[in-house]
Amino acid sequence: MVSATNPARVVKAVQEAGYDTEFFPRDEDGTAAYIQVKAYDGNSIVRFSDCDEAVPDYCETLVLSTWWDRDTPISDAAVASANLNNKYVSVYRDSDGDPVMQWAILTRREGVPTTVFLNALQRFITIAGDFRETAFADDDADSPVADVTKPAENPAGLR
Repeated sequence: MVSATNPARVVKAVQEAGYDTEFFPRDEDGTAAYIQVKAYDGNSIVRFSDCDEAVPDYCETLVLSTWWDRDTPISDAAVASANLNNKYVSVYRDSDGDPVMQWAILTRREGVPTTVFLNALQRFITIAGDFRETAFADDDADSPVADVTKPAENPAGLR
């Protein structure tokens, strides 16, 4: 079983599945712990979320995330299309207008079967890889697709 309460087990499962990983524990400033997962031509992270400050190492959710740095903000149409076409993930714009893709897996203390988690991770990485072309489509200041309106704030605190 894989649970957000057991980072070592999550790291081990991801490594045993053949992914190159690096674990970053919780910072003194409160930044959540995460695992960087190197796959294909990009990086994704598994972030430990919904943590209880009063209970050390207790988190309820694993959040799979990846993001791309564009020259211009991604269009509303591209974000809407990604959310419509990928029922498992959520795509939004960070404070710089860059696309961020996430998928949350609620594990609570009991966890989820390792194969279920790894299947979710593989599907997420595949969806992110498929979205990469869209994420950079029309990435120039002269593009009629570029959306220059103020992008939404980054509620996940990525970066």
